[in-house]
Amino acid sequence: MLRIIAGERRGAKLRTLESNTTRPLRDRVRESLFNIIRPEIPDARVLDVFAGSGAVGLEALSRGARHATFVESSPQAQRVILDNTAKLRYEDRVTLIGRKIPGALAVVEDGQSLIFLMPPYESRLELKALCEIHECGIAAPEALAIVEVETAIMWPGDSGIDPWHVTDERTYGVTRLVFLRYLPSS
Repeated sequence: MLRIIAGERRGAKLRTLESNTTRPLRDRVRESLFNIIRPEIPDARVLDVFAGSGAVGLEALSRGARHATFVESSPQAQRVILDNTAKLRYEDRVTLIGRKIPGALAVVEDGQSLIFLMPPYESRLELKALCEIHECGIAAPEALAIVEVETAIMWPGDSGIDPWHVTDERTYGVTRLVFLRYLPSS
């Protein structure tokens, strides 16, 4: 059972998918992540790509983000996101895009300042998503992206993917979080 860890909806239980198609970020890892990015959250426009149950974006809303856009192609996961959004009474602060990467991000509003990319392991879709975010021009200058990758694989983005620059990295068991800052040239 997932729950909201902190903020205005602290302790609220979230519905999850009953399948192996998504893997929610464990509470301990999510809590560590949000402690690291605490200064980035107030008034943020959040983009949660490969959203699954929506737990990460909903956690950001509970902690003070202004709006969350969820990108999720699975119809079952979309229903879970909508259920969780309604349960937390965040309907007016959420947009759900039910499309696949690549191609889904063309309809996202610009100015996204906090971006979560947690795709299925070994899919390499995080690289396509980072490129698509840049190509669509939807990231705010100096936006922060957090990419979850499996520690057992070599991730080709270790040195950054222009204009995304690696600023930090944390490992929690088999989960590695890579923090990238969006620094496009003027």
